[in-house]
Amino acid sequence: MKRPLFTILFMIIITVVFVSALAVVNEFSLDRIQKNLAMQKNQSILYAFDILPAAVQEDRLPSTCTTSDIQWDKTEISKRMKNEIHVIRLPVNPQEKQLLKGSFLAIGDSVEIYVRTDEKNQILAYGFPIQGKGLWGTITAFGAVSSDLTRMIGIDFTQQTETPGLGARITEQSFKIYFRNLDLDGFFRQSKLAPIVMVAQKDQTNLEKSTSSVEAVTGATLTCNGVLNMVNTDLRFYLTLLKKNSS
Repeated sequence: MKRPLFTILFMIIITVVFVSALAVVNEFSLDRIQKNLAMQKNQSILYAFDILPAAVQEDRLPSTCTTSDIQWDKTEISKRMKNEIHVIRLPVNPQEKQLLKGSFLAIGDSVEIYVRTDEKNQILAYGFPIQGKGLWGTITAFGAVSSDLTRMIGIDFTQQTETPGLGARITEQSFKIYFRNLDLDGFFRQSKLAPIVMVAQKDQTNLEKSTSSVEAVTGATLTCNGVLNMVNTDLRFYLTLLKKNSS
C-alpha cells in the first residue's frame, strides 16, 4: 500500500512543479506577446498612413511582400506613433449607425479616429479600423484617408483566415498598392453604383492614375467581395462622420 501512495504523491508533486513552471513561462511570455501584438498593430497603422522606414521604397518592394516582411526599427515606430499619430473620439448618432447596416463593425455611441498631423499640427490624414467577412472568417483591416476625404491613403489587413496563395494574398503588396490614392468621390455623389469597384485587371495603379477601382486577386472572388463590401460600407460611415465633424 505504501508504494502506490508514494507513487501518487510523487506524480502530484511532479505535476505541481511542471504546472508552476508553465505558469511562470506563460506570465513572462504574455507580456512579450502583448508587446509584439501592439508593435504589429502600430506597423499596420503606419503602413496605411503611408509611413514607411526611410530606407524602404515602396515601388521596389516585392509583389508578395507583407507588412511584417518590412524591416522596421521599433524605436522609430514608437517615435512616429507618438509624434505623428493621435487618437480622437467622435460621437455617433442613431442615423449614422444606420450607415453600418451590413457591416461587421461593433460601434457604440462614439468611435475612435486616428489622426496623422505634421510638425505644425496640421491634419494630414484620418485612419480607422474596418471589418468584414471573407470566405472563411472575419477580415479586419486599418484604412487611412486624406484630410480632404477625396482619396484613400492606404490599407493594411491585420487579421484574416483566407486560403494561403489565394484569398490570403490580400495582405500582399500587389493587392494593397491599388488602395494608394484610390478615388473616393463616389461616396459623395448620389448614385446607385458602388463607390469602389473591383476589376479583373488594371494597367496602372491609382498612384499613376487615380480611379475608383482596385484590381482583384485572381481566383479569390469571395474574399475580394468581402473586402469590397467592407470598404464600401465602412468607408461610407467614416467619411460621413468625418465630413460632418470637419465642417
